[in-house]
Amino acid sequence: MLMEVYYEHYRENCKGAYWEEPISIPYGVYDRDRKARNSFYGYLTSKGFKCVTWNNDYPLILVNTELKRFGLIYRACAHKCVDSRNYTIQEFKNEVLNIK
Repeated sequence: MLMEVYYEHYRENCKGAYWEEPISIPYGVYDRDRKARNSFYGYLTSKGFKCVTWNNDYPLILVNTELKRFGLIYRACAHKCVDSRNYTIQEFKNEVLNIK
């Protein structure tokens, strides 16, 4: 999984007990359209978000608004952000970022 999206200091502490720091739950943003995902990538980077990993295989982007990080996951996962915090790109912009 994209631990840099969940843990603030994962990059520095990945060899140690990074799981002892507080976890920051990202949002799941789902879109099957590759062009829409790539456009959303550009949008997020323009707003100061850092991409921690990207591919074009699986259509779910994890976006952490608290840490201003995002990444496109590589395969389906089971996590609370995927189940209870799952949005389309437009829903995410409207409801989370308050952009109408």
